[in-house]
Amino acid sequence: MNYPARDTEWATSAKGNTWKRTNGIALIVGKRKDGRWWARRGDDFIKGSFSTKQEAMNAAEFGHYGEDTPQLDDDEFWG
Repeated sequence: MNYPARDTEWATSAKGNTWKRTNGIALIVGKRKDGRWWARRGDDFIKGSFSTKQEAMNAAEFGHYGEDTPQLDDDEFWG
């Protein structure tokens, strides 16, 4: 989602998720039922999950994949 309002700092929503707005994009993180964390950037969920809230916040800001997402090594990517 794009919001035309100004940027914000991290805050807690009424649903208990952590969120912030940066460059008009909502960044949201929340805790899964299994205790791990998810991250969302705008309308897109970041793939995988995170063991800490801080990791999820970083992923939302910088687009990092979560730990349970299979990663290709360079040979697989270019092969």
